[in-house]
Amino acid sequence: MSALAAAAVAVRELDADQRAALDACVVAALALSSSEGEARGRTRLLMECHGRYVRSFGVLDPAPPFKVFLERLRGSRVADLLPRQPRESALGELWLLDDDGMPSSALNRIAVEAAEYSHQAPGIGADIRHLHSLLRAVGMLSEGAGLSRISGETVQHAVFRALRAAGFEAYTQGREAMVRTPVLTRRELSRNAALTELGAYTEISPTRQFGGVWAACPMCGWTMRAIYRSNGAVDLECEDERHSLLGARYRAESVAGDWRLAPRGELRAVPELIPVEGHVALPYALWLWVTLPGLLEVELRDRLVAMGAEVRLWPFGDAYDLHVTVPGRSMSWRVDVKTWADPYGLAQKLRESPEGPGKLCFVVPEHLRGYLPVLRRGVLGTEARVLTDIDLVAEVGRA
Repeated sequence: MSALAAAAVAVRELDADQRAALDACVVAALALSSSEGEARGRTRLLMECHGRYVRSFGVLDPAPPFKVFLERLRGSRVADLLPRQPRESALGELWLLDDDGMPSSALNRIAVEAAEYSHQAPGIGADIRHLHSLLRAVGMLSEGAGLSRISGETVQHAVFRALRAAGFEAYTQGREAMVRTPVLTRRELSRNAALTELGAYTEISPTRQFGGVWAACPMCGWTMRAIYRSNGAVDLECEDERHSLLGARYRAESVAGDWRLAPRGELRAVPELIPVEGHVALPYALWLWVTLPGLLEVELRDRLVAMGAEVRLWPFGDAYDLHVTVPGRSMSWRVDVKTWADPYGLAQKLRESPEGPGKLCFVVPEHLRGYLPVLRRGVLGTEARVLTDIDLVAEVGRA
């Protein structure tokens, strides 16, 4: 299990006071790492975060004073920031800010998944503020309601509900566009009425650009995070931990005023540096909950169609992800793709489904094959099955 996936499990295991402290730390770290916004506003937000942080500790275990709180945000592991510091927790391996005081991958992920007030924070919080407006616009949140937790289901429901209003064809095209093209030119966006009306694309975040340019991850096409180094260089890496580990890491250096990229990982192909001007991107939350899981769904559709199968994406109002049939054969597959790196959380979700899994075929990516026994126990006693994408392609090929 990756560090971020393990951290997601650890966050769910925190008690109410520890979660409140984590929320306060996440928002304060977002504010500290950003130069955007008015200084007094950031200070007020930091003081509000500290007040909530202090209350989470109670009287028997007093929290550190304001100055020490800010210092610890920059130098302490996440677990060490919490009341009754959780031992043997994945949060003991993560920091909210990196060595240069910039948001870590852990901070970005937790901000979306767990922070109650992160939509108020400057910097990367702009992504979350935009999502808050989007959810309110489609009726998921009442006016003025706090954004206590942005779950994958909430994000998907909000976006997909708005797309469905344009009709099934527009829904499928719009959703696939958000998977295949998480960054668009403004001209391309203007040609897609459903996406334009949805308002899902926004300005490229300052944390993912430098010198007026940005670069796309070669695996998912989204904007890579820009990390400034003290020597003037800029490191670029995909926000997805697995993509970064597989080689989506680069270093940009200015040579005579011209930025040049060099690989820092196994991928030797170097992406193009593209001007920020004229481009818009999905915010972090929509990339995380729509683009990333959709990559395998769309790829599977393309592979199966190339084999001669007939495949419908997201049929019956998104009841599941793929409906697969083979011409001249009576067999069919109702496929629900799951890309979670947390098999135990996924197994629990499968068990807790109020309607039950039915005859669905749950498909996980091949790199999660080792978790199949855990996932299969989650659907034990039902008609559902759990396969990897390679297994599914082979099964359809044999039909």
